[in-house]
Amino acid sequence: FCAKILGVVMRYLYLFLDKIGIANIGIAIILFTLIVKLLMFPLTLKQQKFSKLSNLMNPELQAIQKKYRNKRDNESMMKQQEEMNAVYKKYGTSPSGSCLQLLIQMPILFSLYYVISGIPAYVPEVKNIYEPISTVIVENYDNFNYMEDAYVTYIAGKDEKIPEYVQSLKNVNAEFTSKTENKVIDVLARLQNKSWNDLDVVLKNGSKIIDELSAVTDEQWKEMKDKIETDAEKKEFDKFVESIKDGSEDEKAEFEKDLVVIDKNKKKLDEINNFGPLNLSQSPLTLMGWALLIPVLSALTQWLSSFLMQLANKDAMQDNPMNSTMKSMNIIMPLISAVFCLQFPTGLGIYWVCSALFQAIQQFFINIYFNKVDINEIIQKNVEKQKNKKPSFTSRMMEAAYANETNNANKAKGNSIANKAKINTSNIQNGNPKPGSMAEKANMVKKYNEKNKGK
Repeated sequence: FCAKILGVVMRYLYLFLDKIGIANIGIAIILFTLIVKLLMFPLTLKQQKFSKLSNLMNPELQAIQKKYRNKRDNESMMKQQEEMNAVYKKYGTSPSGSCLQLLIQMPILFSLYYVISGIPAYVPEVKNIYEPISTVIVENYDNFNYMEDAYVTYIAGKDEKIPEYVQSLKNVNAEFTSKTENKVIDVLARLQNKSWNDLDVVLKNGSKIIDELSAVTDEQWKEMKDKIETDAEKKEFDKFVESIKDGSEDEKAEFEKDLVVIDKNKKKLDEINNFGPLNLSQSPLTLMGWALLIPVLSALTQWLSSFLMQLANKDAMQDNPMNSTMKSMNIIMPLISAVFCLQFPTGLGIYWVCSALFQAIQQFFINIYFNKVDINEIIQKNVEKQKNKKPSFTSRMMEAAYANETNNANKAKGNSIANKAKINTSNIQNGNPKPGSMAEKANMVKKYNEKNKGK
């Protein structure tokens, strides 16, 4: 759902750029990342405020936890929760203060990956450029497979070295493993230059393959047909065999037409995917040269963003036992992103670089804001807001549970006192008072009087 919404944003950005004559996926990705970061800025600021307040609250919360460390009875646990809630109330926040921001941000972050890595699925105008190529692939899908099987089974034995155009045919068949156009488009969107070249080679040399396969005998074609399961596929196979036997000029002409379609649309794709010297559909590992700057920039910008975030919380981090672990993570994670950037399409790398760069710029200004603002003012505003807010469902449940626990404890205490009183009264009435008590002495006097009454 989130990806569809963000896909609409990406589409209209692309259409806007197309209207002003600079339809380019790279520029669209940069603008798209900037807009999403600006929209998420209020959530980022709230999360940073909660982090600042957490730095102040944590010593008090830890003291309460230490106080009740070895107490596991319900009453102690309820009192601990009540005291912790009082701390949150003092600072005008709640235990779930940053959860809402994270819950909103996480699906957006995952959705961004899907949109950037599958632009044709979300921008119909880009998909339209891929569709004529995918149609060619789907129409030739079975023919390519039959050609490869027949050549490898019956022709290759004559010559140890397989010709380049047959090897290219094998590579194309390995790349495209589906007859579904949308799946073919997904593969095309990530297709490396070598695979595009293989497709060109196959179509250019289609007539050579047809000529060579004319040497396959009827018995051999029958062997291949017997392996096909469905009647529909057998009919398609028969058509294919007839075209090979005829040395069909029509079939050869079709390959030439397909080649023109692919070349025409490939040029359009290059125009929208080329970002300076980079092709965004190719991986830096394939392109090399300038493209290797993308993983380097990705690592540097992510490190910078993490460093600025640590700078904002440097006082709290000094006493944090997780400090050394977080420092290590701030080095390891940028390096991991660099490794991923090497292998993924460059467009995704551009997104990561821009995202981390915009995050670093945001963090820089957030740090300036927190250096100037008085934290007590933030607390005062939070307390005022909390006063006007209705208690959350969780808070109401906790209060009700504590009140119920207190009432139960009081009832139990009252019942215990009443039971003792009943026992004592019963003992007195039955002449069995507690030894040494006033009741026992009174009872002894009573018995003595009764004994001497008749004398």
